[in-house]
Amino acid sequence: MLVTQYYPIGSITVPSSWIAFIVGFVMTYLVIRNYFGKTYGERIGNIFFNVIIIWKFSVILTDFSTVRHYPLSILYFHGGTFGWLLALSVVGLLTLRLAYCEKWQRIDQWALLLALLSWQTIYQIVMVFLNEGSNLVKTGTIMMFLLLTILSFWSYRKNVNTISELASIWIAVHFMVSAFQPGGLLHTTFITTVFIGLLLWGVERVSAYRIRRKEEVQ
Repeated sequence: MLVTQYYPIGSITVPSSWIAFIVGFVMTYLVIRNYFGKTYGERIGNIFFNVIIIWKFSVILTDFSTVRHYPLSILYFHGGTFGWLLALSVVGLLTLRLAYCEKWQRIDQWALLLALLSWQTIYQIVMVFLNEGSNLVKTGTIMMFLLLTILSFWSYRKNVNTISELASIWIAVHFMVSAFQPGGLLHTTFITTVFIGLLLWGVERVSAYRIRRKEEVQ
């Protein structure tokens, strides 16, 4: 969904996407902490925190002159699409390194998938309610992401499908949804889903490689 509404929070006015992002982060953290435990909740919390910090401070790269004259502008601005993609790339590489070093098992991989999917589902739902748009598109967006989330949690419980398979389904679902949403396929949200899909594929491959190496050594 495109941002059509802005909301005052204290002395500043923020776009609906910021509210959706924060609500998604908080609710996802609570869900993962309750479902998988404190360790996984903190891991997901660190991932989100790092993304936010890099995204915010990337404004130094995109608008250095403003930051140099008004340092507090970092609190109000961010690095835009470039900063967001930079944050996703850096945190993605750090996550792959963590998965390799800690030899992630199935539960680690699924906790990551379900956390990221839960965040985007909540984000999409909040955006639907905070912004204007076609009721048909809004209903379709909510239904598609809810069904995908339910399928993913069911797959984890029943031990069917892999995270890379579900990541592919996720990208396909978002592709269909984006085709009917304003902004189309080049919207940052869909590009984020593609990044996440590549990350999940990488995590699965890295984890499998570490397990293979361990078996060969033994």
